[in-house]
Amino acid sequence: MNSSLSQKSFRHSLFMLFFLFGTIACNDDRAGADEDNQNVFAVLSALPANVIAPATNIQSDEKRDLGRLLFFDPILSGTKNVSCATCHHPNLAFADGIRLSIGVNGMGLGAERRNGVRINRNAPTIINTAFNGIGQNANYNPDQAPMFWDSRAQSLEEQALLPMLNREEMRGPNIPEDQIMDSLLMRLNNIAEYQDLFNQAFGTSEINQSRLLAALSAYERSIIANNSPFDQFMRGDESALSEQEQEGMRDFVEVGCADCHGGPMLSDFELHVLGVPDVNGLTDRGAGNFDFRTPSLRNIALTGPYMHNGEMNSLREVLEFYNDISGNRANNAINDNLNRNDLADEARRLDLNGGDIDEIIAFLGSLTDQDFDRSIPSAVPSGLQVGGDIN
Repeated sequence: MNSSLSQKSFRHSLFMLFFLFGTIACNDDRAGADEDNQNVFAVLSALPANVIAPATNIQSDEKRDLGRLLFFDPILSGTKNVSCATCHHPNLAFADGIRLSIGVNGMGLGAERRNGVRINRNAPTIINTAFNGIGQNANYNPDQAPMFWDSRAQSLEEQALLPMLNREEMRGPNIPEDQIMDSLLMRLNNIAEYQDLFNQAFGTSEINQSRLLAALSAYERSIIANNSPFDQFMRGDESALSEQEQEGMRDFVEVGCADCHGGPMLSDFELHVLGVPDVNGLTDRGAGNFDFRTPSLRNIALTGPYMHNGEMNSLREVLEFYNDISGNRANNAINDNLNRNDLADEARRLDLNGGDIDEIIAFLGSLTDQDFDRSIPSAVPSGLQVGGDIN
């Protein structure tokens, strides 16, 4: 009897000991996870609910709606067959889904686009570009917001002008650069419906360059996707991300991805040299440098192919490229015109391994928010084909 009690007591004590150690281990794991999450919250954050507009271009519904029509109207191209939406279409997450965009005289949309003039850049999405320049503290100046892969424009208003001036993108070969804007404004002023719409948006029917760019920017500033599962998690909903996505988020920070892809837009908006290989015979030699702006990773799962020249077709391919950069294989992976010492320090010190990649890809998927304005006008005031020659 005493022996039996003694055995029961021993088993009970042993159980309690295992329970105690298990509880301590679980608490240690939780404490470790909490500490890792604190590291995440220090460098990543949710997007704000609202955008900031420049004092010189306050948002209004009338201005936004006018901008939408202009965005889809090929009247803004010299050849009248390309619109802003040709390369930034809502059905393709406001990108075009191909490696290198095709501008004037092209036909079709996305993967079906053919002929025309090929541009030596991959079209980035315009979703959330209203937040470009935002830092971890959520402060930013819309008048100082880097645009394009080389940051040659510093606001949406400035960005909106440049494709119309570019021969390959929208201007075409027939109208000189110093005459194209006058030609476009004359076209718009000859359309009574546009005069009425500019009057509703700006108070008078005058159509000038400043108002044209303001309307286009007001529309682009309205294309927002700021409620992804990642945003929900960062705002306090711990169920918004799966365990794998949370692990990927922690890996993303710990291995160094967030050194460049941090803040609410997961971008430092700085220029870096990565040495992405040339594509389709096009080279960046002669451009002066190989610096390209860190892209936002918002909705990244929807906007491939990737890199400034669309060289990489999948997120796995991108991460494996970074894995090569951070190892000793970089000279075999990067652009022939560079060597490993030319690459950005942040890229060279990444600490990726094969086990991290699946989790990080899962996390990148959690940055997807498909609830953005996808509306397409049924017609545009010029009477031309909506979106340009995309059918």
